Amino acid sequence: MNSKPSSTNQSLEQELLQLRQEVTELRAVQTMHLDTQEGLDVLERQFASIIHSAMDGIITIDDEHNIVLFNAAAEEIFHCSASDVLGQPLDMFIPESMRKAHRDHLRHFADSGETYRRMGMFREISGRRYTGEAFPLEASISKVERVGKRWMTVILRDITERKLSEERVDYLGQILDESLNELYVFDEKTFMFLQVNKGALKNLGYTMAEMSTMTPLNLKPDFTKDSFRQLLEPLRKGTSQKVDFRTIHRRKNGTTYPVEVHLQHRLHAGQEVFVAIILNLSEQVETEKELQEAQRTLSTLLTNLPGMAYRCQNDQGWTMEFISQNCKDLTGYPPGKFVNTRQVSYGRQVILSEDHKRVWSEVQAAVKDRQPFQLSYRIRTAEGMVKWVWEQGCGVFSKTGEVVGIEGYVVDMTQQRALEDQLRKTERLAELGTLASGMAHEIGTPMNVILGRAELLMRKAKDQSTKQGLETIVTQVERITKIMNQLLSFARKRPSEQRGIDLENVIEIVLEMLLEKFKNYRIHVVKDYATDLPQVLADPDHISQVLLNLMLNACQAMPEGGTLTLTLRSKGNMIELGLQDTGLGIPQDQITKIFDPFFTTKPVGEGTGLGLTVVHGIIQEHNGTIRVNSLPNQGTTFTISLPV
Repeated sequence: MNSKPSSTNQSLEQELLQLRQEVTELRAVQTMHLDTQEGLDVLERQFASIIHSAMDGIITIDDEHNIVLFNAAAEEIFHCSASDVLGQPLDMFIPESMRKAHRDHLRHFADSGETYRRMGMFREISGRRYTGEAFPLEASISKVERVGKRWMTVILRDITERKLSEERVDYLGQILDESLNELYVFDEKTFMFLQVNKGALKNLGYTMAEMSTMTPLNLKPDFTKDSFRQLLEPLRKGTSQKVDFRTIHRRKNGTTYPVEVHLQHRLHAGQEVFVAIILNLSEQVETEKELQEAQRTLSTLLTNLPGMAYRCQNDQGWTMEFISQNCKDLTGYPPGKFVNTRQVSYGRQVILSEDHKRVWSEVQAAVKDRQPFQLSYRIRTAEGMVKWVWEQGCGVFSKTGEVVGIEGYVVDMTQQRALEDQLRKTERLAELGTLASGMAHEIGTPMNVILGRAELLMRKAKDQSTKQGLETIVTQVERITKIMNQLLSFARKRPSEQRGIDLENVIEIVLEMLLEKFKNYRIHVVKDYATDLPQVLADPDHISQVLLNLMLNACQAMPEGGTLTLTLRSKGNMIELGLQDTGLGIPQDQITKIFDPFFTTKPVGEGTGLGLTVVHGIIQEHNGTIRVNSLPNQGTTFTISLPV
């Protein structure tokens, strides 16, 4: 009775245990299902996010080639939104001429056992934007099948910019390779050449195979390995971005040519290299030599010309941009003071202010008419000397017709002007001589008659008043006769009879003649003669006339008395005679005129203005010179030089 129930309980317990186990398994399966669904949802969301944010365009199509997925990158590539194209055929993004071939390609891929394939040669195909513009693409395709359906996904990339860059690189590479300039790339450590362009190979005469076994030192005979490393050191250390220098290159045949080298340090494809751009300077060096020779020739010409060449601005200061070295001889100023420091203005400081306005007007009138100009004017040198100059020049014009400067040439014509003045004086003297000859005959005879009658009447006259009147007549007639004799000395000067004479003796004779006059004028004579002086070559009568004239002038210059100092000195092959008084002196503006005919500093009635003219003529006839120095109220010194 008791065994049966026990067996039943055991069976129930086993069924209960089995049911519990099944419930537990069901719960585990349910949990696993829930976890798997959540995981799939997460994966789907992550996958959608990846597709949406991918840099490449992703397009998925169904078996009918209609678009079912179009990510953000595809929108940017094709210039449209997903809403515009979902459900539309993929053909809209294929150029019309390629659509049939593209459909066939997709069909073959769908029917093949492949799951992935690159599209086109090198994965490159042509695409068509939503706007109709064609562009290059890089694409690959994959497929997936599920529950009897197939989908194909195209991953693509717009390579427009890359293609343009590659084309630019190829274009630039071709230009550099074909360049006439030499281009080298060599290793940073071994110096071995890695790349050499055609221009370098042509200039050097080597093949690329030969160059690949060489270094720059094989081309540069004036460098050692150490000196070349030292040259490159700033590039290696990064203290310099570029090194430039000049050297020579040696060709395969042994000849050399000058070059200019521009070196840079670069990292190329993970390798440190030096890049060298070489300019062949053969033509430039030859041109520089020709230019230097032309400059040397021009410099020689400008130096040897007697005047100065210039280029200046067209302003009233004649601001110099160039002036030749001879300006120092002409103006006393070095070129740098006109051009570099501009301390001296040619127009404002060198040209005399009295002439500046006239010079400016004449130059501007010529420039306005685009004509050259020629003119004379005066300048004041750095030493204060006044010179006459002659200038010829012309305006320099820009392409638009503006005056950009003046170029010209200035020459000293002071001596020429002096010769012209002397010629005019000579012509006046010739005219004066002709006039004097006529006057001597017309006036001389009546004057002699008047003089004789006056002297006769003066002897017969008994009252003092009549005698004084007759003495006045005699004095004035003698004065007229003296003037006529001086005029005749111009017209009929007797020939000079020059011989060796003792100048000291001639001076003493004249002093003796004037002894009484010196006493009356209270003039003290001082003699300072050098000893053992040689004789001079002169006419004693003519020299006496010179001394007499100068000493009488000295007396008149010292009405209150004074000192007359006479000196004799030997100066090379000349004897120098000095006559210095302590009289009234001569104004500076009159010194240059005292030898002119009829010019005198004496009051009216006391001089004819012919005495010093006669003196000057006699000294010139003796191949000598006469100079005068004088200051008002400080006396006058005449210095005569006569040949021994």
